Amino acid sequence: MLTDLARTYSAVFAPEFFVLLCSLLVISYEWRTESERSLPGLGLRLGVLGLGWAVAFAIYQGVPLVVGGLPEWGTDFTGSAGLGVGILVIWFVWRRRDWGDLVPAFSLLLVGVTVPHLLITPIWDVSSHVIYAVVPAGYLLFVNVRFVPVAVIAVGMVFARPLAGAHTWLQSVAGLLLSVVFLLGLVRFGSLPEWRVSDERNPS
Repeated sequence: MLTDLARTYSAVFAPEFFVLLCSLLVISYEWRTESERSLPGLGLRLGVLGLGWAVAFAIYQGVPLVVGGLPEWGTDFTGSAGLGVGILVIWFVWRRRDWGDLVPAFSLLLVGVTVPHLLITPIWDVSSHVIYAVVPAGYLLFVNVRFVPVAVIAVGMVFARPLAGAHTWLQSVAGLLLSVVFLLGLVRFGSLPEWRVSDERNPS
């Protein structure tokens, strides 16, 4: 029973879905804080998000078709590589359009944590579910403490992966530790916008 619940939890909040959810939350939050926001502007932003996800999906699905059979760790590797490239597309367009600082910082954080994950994955199966849950949720929590429910979902993934039989507890905790290191680095080097945790504005 517990194993089935953990597997369902892992599937519902899989990296491709959870990172997309967090991306939508970051985009909508940033858009709502703009003084001259418009629905067409939001539509353009969502279109760029869709473009990034299309690129990520193409890499994730296309690489196995091109190279044939992948090793056991290949799915996690191509998934992370696709996400990293797709996120870079979003970062590039956001910077070119000068749409704000939240999404670019979010994008670089995800790309940053993707690099060590790609290096570690062929050697050791650290949990990508945990990494891509804790990092985006942690960023949202720094942006605004109202995103606590999203962070709770991410913490739940640390327990869900071992209970689902997909990872050992050590692999799951390692994903958590790697994520926390990157989030603390974000705070340490001041990569968050000014309003982060102390923002008291109420976007409407």
